[in-house]
Amino acid sequence: EAKALWQRELASEERTLGADHPDTLATVGNLATVLMDQGKLDEAKALRERELAGKERALGPHHPDTLRAVNNLANLLNKAGDTTAAAALRERFGCT
Repeated sequence: EAKALWQRELASEERTLGADHPDTLATVGNLATVLMDQGKLDEAKALRERELAGKERALGPHHPDTLRAVNNLANLLNKAGDTTAAAALRERFGCT
């Protein structure tokens, strides 16, 4: 199953690269996508939030990868019906 594969990869990257390494954060995002596709929005949201926080710490708030993470989280929030939170997130990062 895709979820299990991404979880194993994530665990390996966390051990070898660290939690905020760009490759680890990319895997966090990939796992979030799988969960979102499976309709597991709460699990996906937690991962998207982790991805965004890590990228903001590692790369800064204006880096293209950080802004892509903003967009991914905002899209998930919209899909979950939380359009207010999605708009506030985009506004916070200047993505309106």
